[in-house]
Amino acid sequence: MHTKLVGASALAITLAVAGAALYPRADSHAADAAAYPATKVALVPVVLGTQERYFAGVGELEAARQVQVAAETGGRITQIRFASGQSVAAGAVLVQLNDAPEQAALLRQRAQLKNAESSHARTAQMVKEKAATQEQLDSALAARDAALGDVRQTQALIAQKTIRAPFAGQLGIRKVHAGQYLNAADTVASLIDTQSLMVNFALDEQSSAKLAPGQAVQVLVDAYPGDVFTAKINAIDPLISRSRMVQVQAALTNPRGALKAGMYANVRVAREAGRQLTVPETAVTYSAYGDTVFVAQQEGKQPLTVKRVGVKLGERAGGRVAILDGLREGQRVVASGQLKLADGMAVQAVANTLDEVKRAAPKAGS
Repeated sequence: MHTKLVGASALAITLAVAGAALYPRADSHAADAAAYPATKVALVPVVLGTQERYFAGVGELEAARQVQVAAETGGRITQIRFASGQSVAAGAVLVQLNDAPEQAALLRQRAQLKNAESSHARTAQMVKEKAATQEQLDSALAARDAALGDVRQTQALIAQKTIRAPFAGQLGIRKVHAGQYLNAADTVASLIDTQSLMVNFALDEQSSAKLAPGQAVQVLVDAYPGDVFTAKINAIDPLISRSRMVQVQAALTNPRGALKAGMYANVRVAREAGRQLTVPETAVTYSAYGDTVFVAQQEGKQPLTVKRVGVKLGERAGGRVAILDGLREGQRVVASGQLKLADGMAVQAVANTLDEVKRAAPKAGS
């Protein structure tokens, strides 16, 4: 009996000592948790306002006038009168082919034409004097016209030996050399009118009812990030393709020559604006499980905390994204600093430095 009392007393003493040792540690953990600083984040309100909306597509730039300048007839190159990349006027001589045989033939045919014209004139006078018949006059006229036809045919062949620029523009890389023999249709160089371009793009068939010639189009290319070039729709294909897309073409002026034919472009066609809830794009966290934002909330005197909320996104424009579902007007969401957050964490609101940088940055010109 005495042994049992001693054992119980020893157990009680041991528990008391252990409790006394653990109690300060528990107090220490609670104090540490209370003293842990709140995470600093930038908060912005969910805004209900008019949001620009666009039909978006991808297209390719094409010169309004572009051609592979080629020989119309065969011959040996005697002169090259252009350099690669040169700007030329319409009708400028680019390449001269050997036309010596045609020039010699032209001399002979002009002499024959002159003789035929003289014979026709004499026969006409003799007919008036009743010294020749009408049949002889008709034969003289036919001989004159045949000689004239030969002259013009040779002149046309000589003209084909001179390769000219069909319109004003910029030449590409030269593909021929002096002394080279060209066959008909051999390419000399490419020629592109760089002052006016076309952008060909496709949009979803649902947009076709809201497209019209003359409608403004915004064109963005990777070569000039931040620059927006303006075009106007000039043609809409009346046939919807099997991919359920409508083909659209817009005219684009290129006075500086900055844009090049063949460039890929992102295209936006403005549509009617609508009132929507929007937040900055930086407020959205994208993942394979869905798009989310952190919403700031505070109850009474409790510290400010955040809650992760799933959202359904709409169109993007001007650095903001439309919220179709998940948020209400006036709620505050975290615009930066959310990578350090988790549900229920305490936060401290600070100034949104991203907005300050945007306001300070100069706007890019188009």
